[in-house]
Amino acid sequence: MRRLFMLLVALAAVLAGAGHARSGETVAVLGTGRVAAALGPQFARLGFQVVYGSRDPTRPAVAELVAATGAGASAAGLSEAVARARYVVVALPWGATEQALAGLDLAGRIVIDPTNALRVGPEGLMEMAVETSAGERIQALAPGARVVKAFNAVGAHVMADPTAAGGAVTIPLVGNDPAAKAEVARLVERMGFETLDLGPIRHARALEAMTLLYMVPYMSGRRDEAFEYHLRRGTAPRQTQGLRPAQ
Repeated sequence: MRRLFMLLVALAAVLAGAGHARSGETVAVLGTGRVAAALGPQFARLGFQVVYGSRDPTRPAVAELVAATGAGASAAGLSEAVARARYVVVALPWGATEQALAGLDLAGRIVIDPTNALRVGPEGLMEMAVETSAGERIQALAPGARVVKAFNAVGAHVMADPTAAGGAVTIPLVGNDPAAKAEVARLVERMGFETLDLGPIRHARALEAMTLLYMVPYMSGRRDEAFEYHLRRGTAPRQTQGLRPAQ
């Protein structure tokens, strides 16, 4: 009986600590641009040791980002940063992402993917740059990683400060590993966002298409019409006979 009690106590402690940084736990943020500068400090505030992965970690701009992050943040080469981390945030431009990840061992890591495989089309608006999605390409490059798509359809200024949106913001999550998605959801919610699990990694195609729409006001010079996504729960009808198949 005592053994069962101790097991229950241990399980409760694990569940209570889920989504919280354990002492010395590290997150590698690959990249040093706007997304990295927004999310790195967020993870530092959650108690993580943040290491920025860079092709040139000695650059003055990288040192400035490390100093601004504080909380014992550091910078290293991409491989070293990944080797030190449990979580890996891919905060790289899409054009550099596949080449950078191809040489990294991401097996067993929870990889948080805010990237979008987009390019500027002939009309001056964004369009998809691949037939699938960045999320699927990253999972294919790192089959042993637990890839979770997150933060791809939200402004970097709001990543850094959720209150900048003036209201609730939803971060949709997709990925093939339910436990990894749940873990990322807890972290994202502690940053001040709402989350919604929207299925497997193949649904990253839909999330990246959301970014096409997100960028229209910016690319069209209508910044006053810029928006953030808030997906409201609890809207199912009170009486339903189930979903109708596509006709």
